[in-house]
Amino acid sequence: MQVEYELIKRIYSKKTIEKYNRLSKYLGLDNNAVISFLLIRLFFSIIVFFLSFVFIHSLLIALGLTLLFNILHTYTVFYEKLKKITKVEEKEASLFFEILLIALKSGKNLNDAFILTTKNIDSGLSKKFSKAIDNTKYGESLIESLDNLKSEIYSDDIKNIIDSIIESYKSGRDMVDSIEKSLELLNENRVNNIKAYINKLPVKISVISVFLLIPLMLLLILSPAILEYFK
Repeated sequence: MQVEYELIKRIYSKKTIEKYNRLSKYLGLDNNAVISFLLIRLFFSIIVFFLSFVFIHSLLIALGLTLLFNILHTYTVFYEKLKKITKVEEKEASLFFEILLIALKSGKNLNDAFILTTKNIDSGLSKKFSKAIDNTKYGESLIESLDNLKSEIYSDDIKNIIDSIIESYKSGRDMVDSIEKSLELLNENRVNNIKAYINKLPVKISVISVFLLIPLMLLLILSPAILEYFK
């Protein structure tokens, strides 16, 4: 992948490569996946531009279609998947941090509370925390591991909970109270997102109904004339 990486560095800016490295890390992918993504995007962008220019004979439209392809490709490969993962992880976070709170309230220290929680919950989010706790065995402090963990989590609400844990640990504030407040905010945001989705459903159904019913109505209205024409 060294040759491919050198090619990517010549074509794309450092900022762009770092952006996709961050996105790939949220998905649990390595840097090689980013190189493959950018090479594939470059290849198909050239094809889209060439075909658009050949058939439409407009440089501006060809550039616009190529840009549109890049946006849709990035959304499909990264952002659509991240939205799904975020929904799952935020759902998992409610149970995860509730168990963590119970462990802390029972007198466990933060490290032991995390170990107990990760052992009793089998989820993608729990595995990420388990990996972070395991890193403390190799020289990282618990706070460093938690801070690094944020680079693997896309949800701002979960990051806020991690930040509240780190800040409470450093300042000596009541950690249970900080986690409870952050968890309450996460749950409120989840409920609001569900409400927003439900409110959008009638609009989606209406649009689908229009596209389905209009052709059907036209067919019913025009069918006698069509039959008469072919007689």
